[in-house]
Amino acid sequence: MPGRHVHFSTESTFYSPRPELSSLPLSDPSYPPSPYNHHGNVAYAPPRRAYTVSASPARANPLLAHSDAPLLNYDISFPPSTITTTFPGLTTSALKEPAVYPAQRAIALTTPHLPWSVPVVAANGAYVTVSDVLGALHAALRARVTPAEFSALGSRKLMRRATDAYTRRYMRLKGHRGYAEEKAGGVHRVDFLMGCTKFKGLSATGTPDVWRLHVA
Repeated sequence: MPGRHVHFSTESTFYSPRPELSSLPLSDPSYPPSPYNHHGNVAYAPPRRAYTVSASPARANPLLAHSDAPLLNYDISFPPSTITTTFPGLTTSALKEPAVYPAQRAIALTTPHLPWSVPVVAANGAYVTVSDVLGALHAALRARVTPAEFSALGSRKLMRRATDAYTRRYMRLKGHRGYAEEKAGGVHRVDFLMGCTKFKGLSATGTPDVWRLHVA
């Protein structure tokens, strides 16, 4: 493809980062997140009812729940620090709430857009948090694609679409800091999303530790 230099990595292993946790107290993972934000106002109000982990259907934390209008405005090709929201309950404490209910020590994120699942492990050793999911997702998608993985796309059309996504990704930084580094980094796993990098949340698959990632 004239004018485009696609680079690959010989490594395909990636690791979930251990996010920095503040000293704020953790909530009990057996219960949904607190309905109160840091101002003491009601941010969202789950029904008042007894909560039994074993009987409750699997669901995602409201911050991560699948929606056409998710609470987090996040382009997953960028770091989680770029997330914006109009939701007043996005606090450090909220990011340390369980990512899914019932809480799990480890989960995997799957999507039809990728041939791999994204593993997420509990940085606190007890349960996967919202922060764990966001950090692991970014780390996984920033992994460089190997030549074998690129070839596994199976068709010139898909290879071209992934390469086009790579080109758009570094070109949007042209004239800004990080452009040369992004270009030299080559095709990353995020480029296999073919430009579908808008985070739309997680939904249950029927298996407690496997969750579907929705993007658009």
